[in-house]
Amino acid sequence: MNKDQIVELVIRPTLKAIPKGYTDESVLAITMIIAHESKRGEYIKQAGTGPALGLIQMEPRTHDSTWKFGDSIRKNALKLGIITQYQYDRFEHPPAERLIYDTRYNVFMARQRLFMKKGALPKDVKNMSKYLKQHWNSAGGAADNYSYSDDYARW
Repeated sequence: MNKDQIVELVIRPTLKAIPKGYTDESVLAITMIIAHESKRGEYIKQAGTGPALGLIQMEPRTHDSTWKFGDSIRKNALKLGIITQYQYDRFEHPPAERLIYDTRYNVFMARQRLFMKKGALPKDVKNMSKYLKQHWNSAGGAADNYSYSDDYARW
């Protein structure tokens, strides 16, 4: 996958549409998530038997908990046309499988998950990599503190 195209055609426009979603740091975070989690766009379903889906490799249970506990997700999803008023009124949300085919939805879900984490996103690649290991990758995940920055640099 071409990094410049995903950043300019999907990541930036989606983040700009989300209230308080766009910063240089949020662009960096989501680009680094895609670089590491999907191996620069190579995978849209976790290799092997894992359940993670999409360019951001979000597990269905994480997807559903983000919808359940995210403070701004429903309002932002309605604003972006990700859900309809009917779905909003009934507390419905898209299935996790949407991550397989909708790149914009991947960016939206990643940003909404990052909104749930305390503190500001780091400004530099090195600290962002550590942040993502702590706040995106699970404690038992294969990534180390520099996996995100290493894959980002390779891309």
